[in-house]
Amino acid sequence: MTAPTSTPESLIRRYYECVDRQDPAMFDLFHPAIRYKRPGYPVIEGMSELREFYTSRRVIAKGQHSIEALFHSDRQVAVEGRFTGTLRGGSHADLSFSDFFDLTEEAGTVLIASRRTYFDDTRV
Repeated sequence: MTAPTSTPESLIRRYYECVDRQDPAMFDLFHPAIRYKRPGYPVIEGMSELREFYTSRRVIAKGQHSIEALFHSDRQVAVEGRFTGTLRGGSHADLSFSDFFDLTEEAGTVLIASRRTYFDDTRV
């Protein structure tokens, strides 16, 4: 299990680091009842669907997120950034994104309860 993060900002930064490394420790950052809304996909609900998305449905093969701005207020975090990477079909992706996270605390650990993603590329 991943060591707890101390702030909402560090939790979200850790999430992007794990995603970019394709580190399964990222799943420890989510509440089991996670709800993830992403353009082009049905709403992902629960840990089983989240794992399935990242292991088989996500069209991104590999890449790097760069955070350009991160804002948080209590248990809400907003991120603006850029993603550069390779899609499963081999094409290159370079796009801006915005993410909105709702956090919750369970047994003294802050977890991601929901995420909403928006980006300016229909291929992703």
